[in-house]
Amino acid sequence: MIGQDRSLEVLESVLKLTSADQAEVRLQRENLNMTRFANSSIHQNLAKENTTVSVRLVFGKKIGTATVNSVNPDDLKVVVETAERFARLQEDDPDFVTLSGPSAYICIPTYYAETGECTPDFRAAAVDRIARCAAKSSYKAFGAYSTETSELAVANSLGVRAYNVSTSAYLRTVIMSSTDTATGYADQLGRNIAEINPQAVGEEAVARCSLSHGARDLPTGEYEVVLTPYAVSDMVRFLGYLGFSAMSLQEGRSFMAGKLGQQIIGSNISIWDDAMDPHTLNMPFDIEGAAKRRVRLIENGIATGAVYDSYTAHKGGITTTGHSHPRMRGGMPTNMVMAPGDSSLEEMIQNTKRGIYITRFHYTHCPEPVQVIMTGTTRDGTYYIEDGEIKYPVKNLRLTDSVLRVFSHVSLISREQKLQRDWWNTFTSLLPALKAEKCNFTGVTTF
Repeated sequence: MIGQDRSLEVLESVLKLTSADQAEVRLQRENLNMTRFANSSIHQNLAKENTTVSVRLVFGKKIGTATVNSVNPDDLKVVVETAERFARLQEDDPDFVTLSGPSAYICIPTYYAETGECTPDFRAAAVDRIARCAAKSSYKAFGAYSTETSELAVANSLGVRAYNVSTSAYLRTVIMSSTDTATGYADQLGRNIAEINPQAVGEEAVARCSLSHGARDLPTGEYEVVLTPYAVSDMVRFLGYLGFSAMSLQEGRSFMAGKLGQQIIGSNISIWDDAMDPHTLNMPFDIEGAAKRRVRLIENGIATGAVYDSYTAHKGGITTTGHSHPRMRGGMPTNMVMAPGDSSLEEMIQNTKRGIYITRFHYTHCPEPVQVIMTGTTRDGTYYIEDGEIKYPVKNLRLTDSVLRVFSHVSLISREQKLQRDWWNTFTSLLPALKAEKCNFTGVTTF
């Protein structure tokens, strides 16, 4: 760990190297440790440390950026010179106004020593518990257990100074049968490793695998669906990527473009972004050092708002919501929350006449972003429901439908929420399970 004093010291030294009209420097340090396992045996332990310094320089309305994986003074000098050269090569950006100014942010607990100091032996013990769960049913366990410490420091020539250190732990497993294609999935995610229960993860995945033997063919068509939070997260991520960004809204690419204040999904669904929620991977500020604010995105099915970085905020004549993101220009929601309901997975199954229980999706894409058409196959636990009971497992199916249409026909929402992350670890979501009355399936697999 570099620490606050040293991190800000590095940033101050970089700011002194440039004569730009405005300058912003960001230091990020990642310390990732992971234990991977397959066939119920650990096959890899890895550790990765990476420190990056990113520089953004402004000359009038010309902007240049550069990044270096070093805090060596000579390397920092080169990265500043590179950003200056890039800036002078740019055309003016007419929509640029200014970098973010200072904003007071709330210091919240994001670092847990037991997570940051977690050892390979500790993770191995967790893997052993999952493997023992699998062995009771003659199954094999596959997956990974990662712990991470991240530091983020931001400084700019307008007076922004911000620092945060955080931890996270993520355990996921797929349980597989050795006799057929039966599989089951489960995961847990949190800032504090004390929140991770390997026994519960193992038992959940084993239970799904045990229900998956002898999968049958099921015709394509429209069915009711019961979606676990794993499946819901894949749908919500497309809303986050494609529609909740202010830039996508301003450019007319968002499914909310021209529809703010209008009903776009069912009135029983509300979604917001809240980085202060302790049940999420909370974070006090964004990569510009701007304080994160709670943003209503969809309220009772009505398109309500979007998240902004400083660039889109100035363009829209408002204040940034603190959602600048290194992987997406124009703002991105990183802590989405869907309001819980008063149901449960069991009640959803009981209230299904003819439907499909979906644990999660695999390899999903969105070929049409304005309607949020999603396509992908089910995975690791797909079951046919009839007259309120799970009748038998089915071979995986391909879903092709509009997320907006599915969310317009949600009849039940669980009271329990589960923290999820997307595959690329771009953002997290706190989500309930859902039952939808309509969902379209267009293809079947052989397994």
